[in-house]
Amino acid sequence: MAKGKAKADTFASTHRAMVKGKAKADTFASTHREWCMEYLKKQHTGFKFKKAHLMLCTNDLNKKFAMGVTVDQVDRHYRYHKENWKYIATSLSNSGNTFDETRCMVKLFALNLTQDRARRLLAKPIKLFNEMRELFIGSNADGS
Repeated sequence: MAKGKAKADTFASTHRAMVKGKAKADTFASTHREWCMEYLKKQHTGFKFKKAHLMLCTNDLNKKFAMGVTVDQVDRHYRYHKENWKYIATSLSNSGNTFDETRCMVKLFALNLTQDRARRLLAKPIKLFNEMRELFIGSNADGS
């Protein structure tokens, strides 16, 4: 019986650590988006994010949360959302496709998705559509 209790305690502690890590990652993601949007508002109209700007973001995140985030992690997070925006913008540019605000999904009139990633992305609700639109509208949405 003691073995079972020890095993249960181990599971509880690893579960707690996993939940704590997920909360920290969610905090990082939301703060990163907020920082980028605030920084973008202060810049001129044709502004593009470069690695140096993401380095400023990394420094601010590390000061604020003491997370030890690297520039590469921040850059990858930014490029991930930019690549997703590329698929969303491409599908919305096709005739008849619209965005349903209540369901947060792209309504596809003509289904011509050749890439699996685009199909998976557009098949479910897009929680951060408004943030991505604000951040990437008017930018070169090529994922780079």
